[in-house]
Amino acid sequence: MPDLQQRIDELRQAVQNLPPDADAGAITDLERRERALLSDAKSTPLESAAQGLFAELARLSSPTSPVAATVRGLIRRARIRIEIAGDDDDVDEAIDILAEALGLNPLDGDVIALLEDAGRHSAQAQQRVNDLFVRHGVVRTPPPPPLRKCTSHPSRPIIQTQEEMPRIPTGNSGNTASTVPPLRATGTMPPASSEPRRLSSAPSGDVDSLLSEMTQAYYAGDYQIVVDLANKVLSFQAGNPTASEYRQKAEDNLIRGVVPDHRIPFDARVSYNRANSLVRAGNYDEAERLYREARDLAERAGILSWKDAEQALLDIQDLALAREMINEGDRLMANDQWNEALRKYEGALRVVANDPSAEERIDKIRRIQGDTEGANAQLSMLGGSLSDQVAQLQNIINIVARLRQLLPNSARLQALSQETNNRLNGLKSQIHDQANSALSRASSASTVEERLALTNEALTLLDLGAKLDPSDQPMGEMLSTARASAADMQRARQVVERAAQHIAQNYDNELLQARSMLSSLMNYAQDSRYRAVVNDLLTRYIERAVAAVEDGDIEEAQALLQTMRDEPFNILGRRSEVNRIESQIRALRQRHQLRLAGIGGVAIIIILLMAWFTRPTWEAVFFPSPTPTATATFTPSSTPTASPTPTASDTPTSTFTPSSTPTASDTPTSTYTATATFTATDTPSVTPTPRYICRGFAVQNTNLRTTPDLAANPFAQIPASTVISILGQERDAGGNLWFKVNVDVQGTLVQNVYIPSERVMQLQGETCPAFP
Repeated sequence: MPDLQQRIDELRQAVQNLPPDADAGAITDLERRERALLSDAKSTPLESAAQGLFAELARLSSPTSPVAATVRGLIRRARIRIEIAGDDDDVDEAIDILAEALGLNPLDGDVIALLEDAGRHSAQAQQRVNDLFVRHGVVRTPPPPPLRKCTSHPSRPIIQTQEEMPRIPTGNSGNTASTVPPLRATGTMPPASSEPRRLSSAPSGDVDSLLSEMTQAYYAGDYQIVVDLANKVLSFQAGNPTASEYRQKAEDNLIRGVVPDHRIPFDARVSYNRANSLVRAGNYDEAERLYREARDLAERAGILSWKDAEQALLDIQDLALAREMINEGDRLMANDQWNEALRKYEGALRVVANDPSAEERIDKIRRIQGDTEGANAQLSMLGGSLSDQVAQLQNIINIVARLRQLLPNSARLQALSQETNNRLNGLKSQIHDQANSALSRASSASTVEERLALTNEALTLLDLGAKLDPSDQPMGEMLSTARASAADMQRARQVVERAAQHIAQNYDNELLQARSMLSSLMNYAQDSRYRAVVNDLLTRYIERAVAAVEDGDIEEAQALLQTMRDEPFNILGRRSEVNRIESQIRALRQRHQLRLAGIGGVAIIIILLMAWFTRPTWEAVFFPSPTPTATATFTPSSTPTASPTPTASDTPTSTFTPSSTPTASDTPTSTYTATATFTATDTPSVTPTPRYICRGFAVQNTNLRTTPDLAANPFAQIPASTVISILGQERDAGGNLWFKVNVDVQGTLVQNVYIPSERVMQLQGETCPAFP
């Protein structure tokens, strides 16, 4: 028993020392201890004391009056403002809130304490607080709180504060829907004057009647009567399970202030539900009005304090305050006051825990601050190789672009973006200069490998520049040019290798193809590999020219010599072997001419001798004797005059016809007609006339190409003075005029090939039509 008394005293002391702003956890712990104490004190002399302490704790856990609830809400808002005060505006807002609370209750100690705390922030705030105290007649030293007597022990005074601070459940959700409590009628029991119920005076054996009355009282919401009836039943039958269960439920409902739904007026429930809907819609002002209306309707119906309505009013004030602080944070965020805005958002999150709007803004501003600091740090530490700098700057550009999407009107981010662009332009200039230098060195390099290496170096730099700023058009054009040059060098290297393979096969067609391939690479004439392959090809041609000279084929040797003087052999200069072949060809030609002259002289002598020995024959032909002249009397073409055919003398004249040899000698004149057939033999050469428009000849050694384009591979080469049949005229993309021709190349007719017009001169008497 002394232990039970000590536990009651300790619990009473804990209840008396409970601070006004105690949270729900502390009160719940005290309720748990009180319930255990009440169970242990049953059927003991201390049961009444435990029940009185239980009722006191239930009263402390329930709100008092609408004015006190309003004051508590204002105090809470002001305390949050003071705790998160980032500037004087927060302090001024807290003083305005406390001024409203002071007008409702000038004697509230918490209001006065908070005003004094707000006055310590600045002299202006202190002056405002002093003016408020003077206006409401507040004494700076608040009087001690009045004493009240405990219900269980009247002799024990306990301290009662002016008003209890609201207790905010720690598990309150931040979203709008979760802040609305479910419709559950809770509150203080109506006063005993409204239908007081009397304990049944049933005899000790009438337990069933007591249990029936207890059940009716429980469902009617008269929980205190239920406790009394249950105690009475337990005094008759200790351990009765029904009475114990109902007493436990009633005590819990008394602690929580639960009232059945039917005790709440219908109009109050309608207003309460409409307010819940408005809260979910975000209309906090109208929702607060409807909550107050529901509370007033419940009060008029006898529910002095409706706990759900009071809690909803506190929650709606929290939501309104959180929204106000979020709006202030947005304004500060737009003005680049990120730290102050973060403080506002954190304050809103303290008012409404787990508020998604506040959490989202806090995450956003922290991410912006972190990214901005990281971008500034990377800009200040930008260094290393060009590729490293490009990677770092590209990362910074991405960060700044992401930040500008979040805050498009931020001046701080605008300055950061400008600094990033300056660094970007500087790095682009550096890349551009180095790439130009590499391309210049590549153009002056002698070998293809060196040129390709330098071009690839420039390509790497230009790739970095294009990656850094894809919109830079000059750098993009340089990159395209460098890529084309690198590709052309790769092609040239491959062409040289293929030409070397053709030369190694040492066939005429292969050599001709290798020469055509090498002629298209004159831009790489300084490359050692290219010169070596050209030299090898020249050696093959020299071998063939020497063989032609040895065989006495002057035309073949002359054609080979002419080829060795043209592209690509002209890059090697004049070689002694070529000069020696030229001398041999000249000597061979002279010998050939002398041989022809000798043969011609011998032929003339033979002809003269034959003419001498056949002199009678040809003299008779060319210098006829006079006798035949006399026989020319046959001229009597007037034979018709002697037309008498019967005359026998005419028969001898007929025999005279054979002697008319001069007439027979006239047959050679018929052979002149055969020379006319020689003119006919010219007709085949005239028949192609419709196939060409004019003819000309090459003014220099010229390459023939399959298409009218200087970039096309040469098909063959013709020496100077070669006669050309011009079939047509065309212009290339650059506007240059080309002739489409047929030409005889070393005994082979090459048709439908192209030659530049400036390398062709028209034959005398030939006129090509003007190009339309």
